[in-house]
Amino acid sequence: MIDENIEENLFSMLDEETDSEIGSLVRATITRLLYASCPLCPSRWLAIFHNLVLATSTRSNSAENNVSSVNENSNGASERGANLYYGDDDEDMIAGSKGERIQGSVSASSVDTKREKHLRYRTRVFAAECLSCLPTAVGNDPAHFDVSLARSQRAKGRGSSGDWLVLHLQELVSLSYQISTGQFEGMQPIGVRLLSIIMDKFGRTSDPELPGHLLLEQYQAQLVSAVRSSISTSSGPLLLEAGLQLATKILTSSIVSGDRVALNRMFSLISRPLNDIKDLYYPSFAEWVACKIKVRLLAAHASIKCYVYQFLREQKGIPDEYLQLIPLFSTSSNILGEYWISILKDYSYMCFGLHPKFSYKPFLDGIQSLLVSSKVQECLHEAWPLILQATALDAIPMKFELDKSSKHDEVSPRTPFISGHSMVRLKLSEFQFLWGLSLLVLFQGQQLVSGNQGKMLLVHDEKKHSGDSMPQGVHYLSSFEIALLVFQSLSKEVFFSQEFLSLDLCKELLQVLISVDYTSASCNGLVIYLLSQIVKFCPDNYFRMDDFTTAATELYFKCLMVTFQSDNAILQDHSHSNELLSELCNAAEMIVYRLNHKNRWNLIMALISISRQWFRLASTNLLLSKAISFLQKLVPFMKRCFTGLS
Repeated sequence: MIDENIEENLFSMLDEETDSEIGSLVRATITRLLYASCPLCPSRWLAIFHNLVLATSTRSNSAENNVSSVNENSNGASERGANLYYGDDDEDMIAGSKGERIQGSVSASSVDTKREKHLRYRTRVFAAECLSCLPTAVGNDPAHFDVSLARSQRAKGRGSSGDWLVLHLQELVSLSYQISTGQFEGMQPIGVRLLSIIMDKFGRTSDPELPGHLLLEQYQAQLVSAVRSSISTSSGPLLLEAGLQLATKILTSSIVSGDRVALNRMFSLISRPLNDIKDLYYPSFAEWVACKIKVRLLAAHASIKCYVYQFLREQKGIPDEYLQLIPLFSTSSNILGEYWISILKDYSYMCFGLHPKFSYKPFLDGIQSLLVSSKVQECLHEAWPLILQATALDAIPMKFELDKSSKHDEVSPRTPFISGHSMVRLKLSEFQFLWGLSLLVLFQGQQLVSGNQGKMLLVHDEKKHSGDSMPQGVHYLSSFEIALLVFQSLSKEVFFSQEFLSLDLCKELLQVLISVDYTSASCNGLVIYLLSQIVKFCPDNYFRMDDFTTAATELYFKCLMVTFQSDNAILQDHSHSNELLSELCNAAEMIVYRLNHKNRWNLIMALISISRQWFRLASTNLLLSKAISFLQKLVPFMKRCFTGLS
């Protein structure tokens, strides 16, 4: 079937078919054939879709004549013919690819002669939908997504015919852009969504011609232009939703890195609709359409905030163009915080089927309806981890005021914020909601209960959503890690000083962390920093309670055990291992000085005993180096302890 090249005939049949049942069978056949043959000849399908989606009868005849003329005058017509049959690009478009010879691809004339009349609109739409499947239909062969590997495979004569999708990326981006800005409004969202799929598939592909840069950086103008045309006051809801998705992927990638103007323009585009989001309504569309746009818009802001804070958390040099966004987030934090919390409450309501006794007015209109919730469910499931993190990052109690002696626009040692700016202001009830929700995520992020209605809320599949365009090397977070990061943000000194964080909440959290099973180095590191933060900032009277001191010391020794016994690749990084051991020593010192006399000596003797045991039983060089490193950090602390206690 693949060798027969019947694709054009099937589309012709579909275009002329009036029987709906037969039409469905033809569409299913085309889709099956696409997935079967696309890994072998993506350029052929790309040529077919180009002519089906964009070409008219006049344009087809002109392209055919041009290609025929070229074939008569040159033996190297394959490359120039490809440029001609794609036609002249419009303004801001990408020219056809040069220098990448397409072997075994369909010629323009063989496609164009099949069509001598205008296609029906429905046929064009179906062809565009098939085109959007092309980056997935080529399969998982890495050569389809890596330029260097594709060229190497073709030079060695490996693969089918050396026809790899990445070698035709220019044509794919150009065609997607033309659809997204074309005359058919119903097809524009398909083009924008295809650009988002291209971001997913090629967003982390390196450019072999420019080391240290991404392949998609050369298409920045087209991507930004597509966002600009889709996020406007005249855009329909489907186009607006697709544009928000694409904007999120671009803004959380390095594609606009270094371009302050492009970044400002895109951030301004997604900020403009915030003022009208609460009353967003499309009378000609179903309720869930407006709901999805609200979620996409708020998720876009949450994604960018989390992206910026990741630089700050990892103490990497944050690009200047992103640094300028921090004050903007601080300014809009009140309205964003209100909407983010409302989204999380609606999602909790939907997932758990809650029926509160008080009057509940959802932020997402119609979310109580099974139809609306089913349509918005997937969108919310992708957005909640980012929204939960963004809400908690640099949050402060509602009535908390900074020391006026410190400048607001400078990071002061006294400033309790990662960014140097305060963000969302939380009421006590909102703080308790975020804390309780994070506790649920922490619990069931470890183990799903079969048939639990709330399981989709509590477990974030980072692999499923790892297509979101992020820079290379980004670590996608699990549910457990997300919850721990939120607890770190909510356990700052300001929440203790304002009596938001009670003794019972701290005890409960410590007991949960003792009971859950985690072995990964990243999770253990987050638990260590969270424990260190709690024992540092909690009031002195907490350490007078036996339940709290017991839970804190038990969790401390659990972290110590996991750190020593872990053979994880992350911990094999000597600097990271030393960093965790240093933090454990700091935590031990804080606990020791805050315990009463009896418990203080018990903890010191336990530390000496366990250090000696690990040093004696170390069976590998890695374990031995950890034991020595911990002892080196422990000895100065012990000297201070004995000096102070004597």
